[in-house]
Amino acid sequence: MLESSAPAHGRGPASSDLAQILIVEGDERYRELLAELLRGAGYGCVTSAGAEDARALLASQSFGAVISDAQLPGGEGTELLRLTADQYPGTAPVMLSATDDRELADRAVLLGVDTYITKPFKRNEVLLGVAGALRRRALEVENTDFRARLGVSEESRASELEQTLDRLKCASTKVARSHEQTILRLAQAVEYHDGETAGHVERVGRYSKLLAGFADAPPDVVRVASLMHDVGKIAVGANILQKPGRLTSTERQGMERHCEIGYQLLGGSDSELLELAAGIALTHHERFDGTGYPQSLRGENIPVEGRIVAVTDVFDALTSDRAYRPTFPVEEALAILRDGRGTQFDPEILDLFLSCLDEVQSIRAELAD
Repeated sequence: MLESSAPAHGRGPASSDLAQILIVEGDERYRELLAELLRGAGYGCVTSAGAEDARALLASQSFGAVISDAQLPGGEGTELLRLTADQYPGTAPVMLSATDDRELADRAVLLGVDTYITKPFKRNEVLLGVAGALRRRALEVENTDFRARLGVSEESRASELEQTLDRLKCASTKVARSHEQTILRLAQAVEYHDGETAGHVERVGRYSKLLAGFADAPPDVVRVASLMHDVGKIAVGANILQKPGRLTSTERQGMERHCEIGYQLLGGSDSELLELAAGIALTHHERFDGTGYPQSLRGENIPVEGRIVAVTDVFDALTSDRAYRPTFPVEEALAILRDGRGTQFDPEILDLFLSCLDEVQSIRAELAD
């Protein structure tokens, strides 16, 4: 029966007040105890003694959760929970059992059960279990709806990205036009996920080519490799990348992971182009004074191509609209770059960029959003 427990204060979450709970339990005492407990916490309750009646109720009205005894005759309890998980995605399945059985708990996970409660149950165990199941189910529904609106899942994009990179890793290091177009479209797809414009990566590539005299690689190789500087953002949630306000510390940590993820995706191949791109992905947020991320590299310990893209990426970001702020005027953006000379940016690379402003402005006009 119901074990004693310290009373929970107040009602359940406001979002749960309107949730209808279907309780399926053959033992009338447990059935009524659960109903009384959940009604007292603000939930609506409908009770049923068997799976057949419960299936009819599920088909006729909406429920936030189904709490079913796993030991209904003939395996009907587990089958009902499986049916709920498969056919009613907005309804959280909650298993009730008289035994604390590891094998049954493992089966519950495979059935798609959100919460497992053992009898005799504690009041707070039931309330917390149901509230958690409802919350998880609501998040899953929201996530499913978002992905449907987006048209293609993040997992699908990541899979397509890996397949494209695998093809590139088998290719010659020579920058063939067809490979460049593949890379450009891939990079533009990542920018779409980021909420940025498709022109961002192409402008960064063209600006980087202007500064490639510092690099060992040919200018066009630097240009193409720099297109992939943000490829790791494919694994960062759009809720972080497109957030209009300031990121929390946890969100910022998630966003900063894109450098290492990009390096992992691009590195380890026989392609000099992809190895160069991997280094840029990893180091383009390092700062000349050693306060950048992810490795806190300093000065010339930062690969020169990373130092180049650090300048060109920031300039283009400042002179483009972002979810969290509008475009800076060019002169204001240049003032910010000059303020970072020797701290954020390599002084020599920044000076060369500033000396090429006529060409920079021509590229901005040619590739304007």
